[in-house]
Amino acid sequence: MPKGALLHAHLDATVNASFLLQLALKHPSIHIRISTSLSQSNLFTNLPEFRALPKEELSTMKSLTDASYEPDAWVPLKNARDNFSNALGGKEGFDQWVIGSMTINPSEAYGTHNTVEKVLFQTVSRTLY
Repeated sequence: MPKGALLHAHLDATVNASFLLQLALKHPSIHIRISTSLSQSNLFTNLPEFRALPKEELSTMKSLTDASYEPDAWVPLKNARDNFSNALGGKEGFDQWVIGSMTINPSEAYGTHNTVEKVLFQTVSRTLY
């Protein structure tokens, strides 16, 4: 890599997360999944995974927040947003959750993630709990 190249950058320093979400919502192949059921208590520690699925794997599931959702099942991003539980904020709550998962807020940057040890602790904590 040439000298002076960017060696480290956080997603929110390279792209506007709101714009990225709006762009992704226009593409039916973009899906989202979570590893455990969403609740008010784990909303900001339950991080989503995104993937563009090939046509033969597209899902028709409707919601991440429905009681019938099976963890790790892919849901079309637009369906997940349109059917996000009102108890978790509806569409606006979905947007805040997704954008929050892609950005580092000031309390994380200066309080919980400002050293390698703190980042590792937060990563392990999210994985275990």
